[in-house]
Amino acid sequence: MSVLGRARARPQATAGVALTLPVAVFFVVFWLVPFLAAIYLSFTDYEMAGTPNWIGLANYERMFADPGFLNSAWITVVYTVCTVVPTIVLALLVAVPLSRPGRLNRWLRALVMIPAVMPLAATSMVWVIIYSDRGLANTLLGLVGIDPQSWLTSSDLAIWALVVMVVWKSMGLFVIILTAGLQALPGEVYEAAAIDGSGAVTTFTRITLPLLRRTLLFVLVISVAGSMQAFVPAFLLTGGGPADATQVLPYYIWANAFPYEHMGYAAAMGMVLLVAMVIVSALQFGFLKGGDE
Repeated sequence: MSVLGRARARPQATAGVALTLPVAVFFVVFWLVPFLAAIYLSFTDYEMAGTPNWIGLANYERMFADPGFLNSAWITVVYTVCTVVPTIVLALLVAVPLSRPGRLNRWLRALVMIPAVMPLAATSMVWVIIYSDRGLANTLLGLVGIDPQSWLTSSDLAIWALVVMVVWKSMGLFVIILTAGLQALPGEVYEAAAIDGSGAVTTFTRITLPLLRRTLLFVLVISVAGSMQAFVPAFLLTGGGPADATQVLPYYIWANAFPYEHMGYAAAMGMVLLVAMVIVSALQFGFLKGGDE
């Protein structure tokens, strides 16, 4: 490169550094440093009022003998499966008709996005009212002759109350993603299927679902990751109760970190949750790669 070329490139490089520096600083200060600190603290007995002392793998050994951790991990698995599966199934069933052109469908797509753009804290407060003794849920049950239920104070119903709220909240975003995926599918394939006499069910199972696999797996990955780290619904609706029935793992981590001030132990549980999320995501992407071969 000539001297003149280097002189012209220097201001461009300076501008590039200036534009990326704020993002880099934000990444280092608010992500990388806390992440490395959490790894270190997970090997210590750090509490809020003391100094961290290195204890090696003691936190991890304690974790897998802790009934509270094991119970929270199991509840997290149940919660994740029971929110992800119905959310994706319902979103797909709604997305198929909404993917067709038309002014009405454009308005309906905007409507289904409303729950997704609402703040989760505000949504949780609305559902607290819905689940109250005289709320909408019990009112609807009364119309069909069913007695009112203690949605948020029953150990049998509380987790399902959270599941219903999260499915309602999350479905809109996935409807839009799946609708975009459906609209991107090649029309020629459906024309050929119609000429061959393929029915609606056969076309959906043999053509639409295989072609939509990448979009479905993307939705699956972000849905599972979101459910595994869900904290706000359990925190605001049930406080992890009743009798720890909704104490998902993120809530248990928070409870150990702040009310109980066991920061080192909470950091260790956070690392285990992170590793679990990475493994699950890798399995999902492995399935995607395997399906393309």
